[in-house]
Amino acid sequence: MNDTVKQLDEQLNALKKGLFLMSPRDRVRALSAHETDDLIHELQDIADKALKTLEGLTS
Repeated sequence: MNDTVKQLDEQLNALKKGLFLMSPRDRVRALSAHETDDLIHELQDIADKALKTLEGLTS
């Protein structure tokens, strides 16, 4: 797997993990409003980076 594909894989897995933490399924406790806000900002940044990585693959 080349570095770009590996990077995209890591970014998508980070998004998946963050969404899992915000979901009601299989979690130990609910996130506080502050933790949720921080996680949303982190996931937005990861999504932006993943889109840039994808652009690099298609260019």
